[in-house]
Amino acid sequence: MYTEPKVNKNHDFNDHNIVTIERVNKLLFQSIDTLEEILKNQELPTQERATVALKIIEMTGLLSQKNNYSPATLLSEAQQKLNELQINSLGRNGFNQVPEKIKFKPLFLSADYVEIKNFLLPENNQTAIKEAIKRKEQYVESSTTTKADKYRQSYVLFSQYFPELSGLIQSKILEILPEVLTQLEFRPFEISEIEVQLTAHNDGCYYKIHNDAGSEKTASREITYVYYFYQEPKAFSGGELRIYDTELKGGGAINHDNYKTITPVNNSIVFFNSRCRHEVMPVICPSQAFENSRFTVNGWIRRLVS
Repeated sequence: MYTEPKVNKNHDFNDHNIVTIERVNKLLFQSIDTLEEILKNQELPTQERATVALKIIEMTGLLSQKNNYSPATLLSEAQQKLNELQINSLGRNGFNQVPEKIKFKPLFLSADYVEIKNFLLPENNQTAIKEAIKRKEQYVESSTTTKADKYRQSYVLFSQYFPELSGLIQSKILEILPEVLTQLEFRPFEISEIEVQLTAHNDGCYYKIHNDAGSEKTASREITYVYYFYQEPKAFSGGELRIYDTELKGGGAINHDNYKTITPVNNSIVFFNSRCRHEVMPVICPSQAFENSRFTVNGWIRRLVS
């Protein structure tokens, strides 16, 4: 049995720009009506119709409040796509009256995470350790989507080599996901895939600052998870996960100086927003023996994109 989720948050609420409830309701109803009209127009691409609707809802001030109607990722994607829209494509639907001065504000993501101890049964945890060690010859050196040199050092085992453990992790994640989404203040979303891989960090391994949803290929990743496991007594140090406060601006992600640090704990799992910038600190493993590595089953929960 797993323990109750540990939630780490640091929210900063600002009520000065919140409009009256009556006005919000009126504008929201108008936005819904407009959304219905957009959806009837099959000439516009689906993504354009959706982002225009998000722009209208953002004008009510609802999306500018982190704690309300939408995951931060929706606003970020809407901003990026709206920058590409042409005014004449909007004119066919009467949207050329939207003031040019209305701009998206940079979106701030706190370095929030949910940590759950004792995620797997003890016997399943031990099975995972044995599986990770015996597959030593099937790991490959890790890489990044940008192919950057000396940005990441670790060893990856793909899920086809450990199907039973992969399936177990996926089923356990689905079981607790509603609570995780609530704690991270995400609205529920339709899942297309839970990606799974096994990663080994030995002496000198690391992963510099990055996020997991910064490209077209990875844009549908919503939640990143990391399940930690290793032989005890622990034979390495370091390898902490740092999650940074992150600002989404102009289609990119900028990390702030403030961060939260998660120390790997055997049989624990961590969940956080895939758009938050984060890094894995260098691992120190004096023996350099593979079986003494910092092991993780890690991956991403993707939303379904229509």
